[in-house]
Amino acid sequence: MLEVRDLHVRFSQAHILQGVSLSVGMRPLAILGRNGMGKTTLCQAIMGLVATSEGAITLGGERLNGLPPYRIARRGIALVPQGRRTFPSLSVDEHLRLVAVRGARWTVERVYQTFPRLAERRGNGGTELSGGEQQMLAIARALLMNPKLVIMDEPSEGLAPVIVDHLIEVLRALPADGMGVLLVEQNLRVATEVAEEVALMVTGRIAATMPAARLAEDQGLQRRYLGVAAGGH
Repeated sequence: MLEVRDLHVRFSQAHILQGVSLSVGMRPLAILGRNGMGKTTLCQAIMGLVATSEGAITLGGERLNGLPPYRIARRGIALVPQGRRTFPSLSVDEHLRLVAVRGARWTVERVYQTFPRLAERRGNGGTELSGGEQQMLAIARALLMNPKLVIMDEPSEGLAPVIVDHLIEVLRALPADGMGVLLVEQNLRVATEVAEEVALMVTGRIAATMPAARLAEDQGLQRRYLGVAAGGH
């Protein structure tokens, strides 16, 4: 579905992405790494929000490099950006109906069934929502595009544990809708419960790719690549 090959991104003298390669099919792929490793820059590069200096990005064999973000979105990629980016002047319902595709699997009604809190807040504006509600809205907005692939940049950030559990259920069900998932996370549990495979990013490179179950069980690997261990202090 998505192929990234030897991707480089430079900001002036800073070499942010240094030869990143990865593939995403119908099984979710999670990218894990500490802050500042280039994860968000990778998401932005795939969506055409930052320029690439070398390498190739293809979706279904079609090259995306150089296309503006709206054309990449029309080709079937949706982004849930870090920071939510909701519109202050639009209500929840207006956010959703703005992007809804008639006759598609994900509809506004299905969103309200999946995220009942959004149904309760449908008349509220973007700035009137809590952080968790804004995150639900950002995720729902992406799903309503019914994309081939959804990229989620830190979707569990700032969410209460009960909402995170619900988010994991939603993400694990997306392949059944024919939707690929590229999940960028710092939350080890979310990444390893959603994805079968994880890629570990270190200083702008993919340092290792492995089964999610292996990383979840190996505290040595967690400390080496993430600086944390599940269950640790």
